[in-house]
Amino acid sequence: MRHGQAALEYVLALASLLVVVGILWGLVVAAERHARRSEALVTSDSP
Repeated sequence: MRHGQAALEYVLALASLLVVVGILWGLVVAAERHARRSEALVTSDSP
């Protein structure tokens, strides 16, 4: 029974890691979009 518990813990740790990486990736994408939008506003000709 302990072997199954250890495997479950590894799977949960891997799933948690993937969730954290996914959230960080989403934040990076959002920051990149915001930077592009801000750059477009700064470089636009209209006041």
